[in-house]
Amino acid sequence: MKNLTKYIKSIGIAPLLLIMIYLLNPFNYGFLIGYILVPVILFDSDFIKKNLDTDFYILLLFSVIYGLFYSFGAENSLGTQYIFIYMITPPVFYLFGKYLIKDKILNQNNIFYIILCVVTVFSLSAVISVFLNFQEGGFAQLDRTIPMFWNGAPVSATIMGGFLTFNMCIPALLISNQGKKGIIFNTLLSTLFAITLVCVLRLGSRTQLGIFLITTIISLIYVIPKQSFKRNLLLFVFIGAIIFFITKNISFDLNQDWLTTFADRMDKGGSDIASGGGRTERWEKSFRNLFEKPLGWDVREFGYSHNLWLDVLRVSGFIPFFLLVIFSIKSLIQIRKIVLLKSNNILLNSQIIIYSIAFFLLFMVEPIFEGLFTFFVLFCLFKGSINKYYLNNLN
Repeated sequence: MKNLTKYIKSIGIAPLLLIMIYLLNPFNYGFLIGYILVPVILFDSDFIKKNLDTDFYILLLFSVIYGLFYSFGAENSLGTQYIFIYMITPPVFYLFGKYLIKDKILNQNNIFYIILCVVTVFSLSAVISVFLNFQEGGFAQLDRTIPMFWNGAPVSATIMGGFLTFNMCIPALLISNQGKKGIIFNTLLSTLFAITLVCVLRLGSRTQLGIFLITTIISLIYVIPKQSFKRNLLLFVFIGAIIFFITKNISFDLNQDWLTTFADRMDKGGSDIASGGGRTERWEKSFRNLFEKPLGWDVREFGYSHNLWLDVLRVSGFIPFFLLVIFSIKSLIQIRKIVLLKSNNILLNSQIIIYSIAFFLLFMVEPIFEGLFTFFVLFCLFKGSINKYYLNNLN
């Protein structure tokens, strides 16, 4: 409790409230909070001097160039607004991630909870919106566009599902904590996962189910060698019991109401699934355009590329594309170094691994900048946080 009080005094209540409001994005005005956070970070000269690094400069250069290229296609005031959002938000939130972990009194548990709270708040608006829709109409609804509960604005299933990404990683986190966090913690997270799973089934999101399965498997692969045979045996008995209960009590017949949305999507046929919903063809065309149209192309040519890096290539050309590729590769290398820094910190290390995989899985299959830009901003904040944790513990 003393650490928490010291932490809040160190960071300040106002910045913490601002970041929560930004992530909740009430009435689609979260970007205004992003502007307010700029002076909070940049006016702290001592902090800035200690925390500017290569990642920040790459992000800043990338963001400015992307924003300038985006301005060429801006046709209205909203488009102009986004120029500045794209330019300043990623590097500022990278610094804010470092700001959240700047205090060296934080131990691995503190950092685990800080990151968990951030991604949970990020999910809340979507969880509430989809669950309210589910309560009104149940699973037997074909329309995958859900109104946001703040203002009723329609949001596509792809975007809404993106906000649920880290809640789908909860089983992986529960596996890695090895039951050490207590009944209340496990119950709260399990309840949140159950509600989120209902939301994912309502949305018919194959991507989110895939993230759940992949992160759970990765968590098992990471944790099993690090714990005793007895713990592993209990873990597999527990997982086996859950699988047995599900197979005996839940029907996976596509005619079931709870699979209505998935059944409608399955009608497209197996080829649609094998090609990632047509994504592989778009990726192939995008790679071809890297050489044929290196300065980008119109979205009307074949739609979104459904890939973070390739959609950046489409909008702004090869320079921001390569800067983002460099930043991404550098991030993966740094994540590996961070996890290896203190290999006995199983809980925090597994959280970093699981969330990093979830980030990159969604980056691979969705048009992030033009649909889920806040998701990329959250990655910048996450990256700043774990980089600062690494620096604080390097010695």
